[in-house]
Amino acid sequence: MLNYLITVTEDLLIAVTLLVLIAELGRKVYTANSGRFTWIGIGAGVAASAAMALAKNLTSKVATNRWNLWIFLFTTVLSLLFVIFSCVCKQGSKGLLPLTAGAALIALLLFYELPDVMAYPFLFDTGKAGRFSVAFLVRFLGWLAALLLLFIYALYLRKCIRASVGTGLLRLVTNLAVLVNAARCMGQVMRPWVSRAKWLPDFLPKYSKADYPWAFPIVKFVANSTLQFSMLVAGLALLIPISLFFYNMKIHGTYENPAQLRRLKAIAKRCRRAAVTVSVCFVLFLLTMTVVKAYANRTIELSSPEEYTVEGDEIHVPISEVEDGHLHRFEYKTENNIAVRWIVVKKPGSAAYGVGLDACDVCGDAGYYERGDQVVCKRCDVVMNIQTIGFKGGCNPIPLSYTVKDGQMIFALQDIIDGEKEFK
Repeated sequence: MLNYLITVTEDLLIAVTLLVLIAELGRKVYTANSGRFTWIGIGAGVAASAAMALAKNLTSKVATNRWNLWIFLFTTVLSLLFVIFSCVCKQGSKGLLPLTAGAALIALLLFYELPDVMAYPFLFDTGKAGRFSVAFLVRFLGWLAALLLLFIYALYLRKCIRASVGTGLLRLVTNLAVLVNAARCMGQVMRPWVSRAKWLPDFLPKYSKADYPWAFPIVKFVANSTLQFSMLVAGLALLIPISLFFYNMKIHGTYENPAQLRRLKAIAKRCRRAAVTVSVCFVLFLLTMTVVKAYANRTIELSSPEEYTVEGDEIHVPISEVEDGHLHRFEYKTENNIAVRWIVVKKPGSAAYGVGLDACDVCGDAGYYERGDQVVCKRCDVVMNIQTIGFKGGCNPIPLSYTVKDGQMIFALQDIIDGEKEFK
């Protein structure tokens, strides 16, 4: 869930921000039907993205690196043209040049980012569980949550821009944000050149660290700065809600009676709420790409295997060692040098035990770990219902038979050996 929440946010934040800024700049500055240009750009970008998503996942004929090179190159050129045109064309003019460049830029932004986002629900790694499973639902909710948050962000950023006074700040913010993205794209254009991709045209000069010492640091910075570029573009856009918030701390406009005053106060309050909503979304994006990402990518070490005794064709574990309610892990090395792990945990408020292999049909041999009083799958972060451990299904540990005799939990050695297929 968290992985797709992070990935979709990282993929779309810049594109969504620039889409809103470019579309609203056209609407507020130029007299032509700017909405038509915006929708043409969105429609072309979505249609091309859907076609690319199908081509990528149903055929092997799409050379992604080559496509991306041209997308980045055209995006860089169009970004520069858009900034030039938006500075040259005066407010109130038809603005055909900046509107056309803006629509093409929107289409390219979507064409680069959307294909993978569209394809994610069809590519969720759910193991043997399939699409009608908890594993699929968890991943889908992460994907959907990111899209919903981005939609709220775009909606209220649009409201802030439309409620703001004047166009100077909007023009400045939009052009700077477009230039920041152009710099990111230019770094990506240089990437295959620095890596000496064999498919690059022969007429390009060969990269040499001695001849072009400045190139590699640029490419390295761009490749490792997803957070910085996303937050810089979104941070520039945030200047508009911030200015709107402080502008509406006071009542502006004349009024002749209390009813008109209440109306002005209500408008100011709505503007402040819209500004706060965008700010909250910005903070959530920042937390998602920093704190949540660090949490999702943390390294979790499974606890060390505990001791047991082997008596003939049986494995014996003292009940006294596993009755504290915590997760206990055991391991047996087979003749094929495969470590078969299994876990034991006493069920809360019961004399029964949850016993199973330290693997499941959904997430394989990733294993389970203890977080507080919870048992959690290491791979998908799903919290197990301890009462159902020992039963087949979902992300539950694969059941393992045992008996209890003379204070010992007894496992058939052959059952453990048969479990090695889950750990290959």
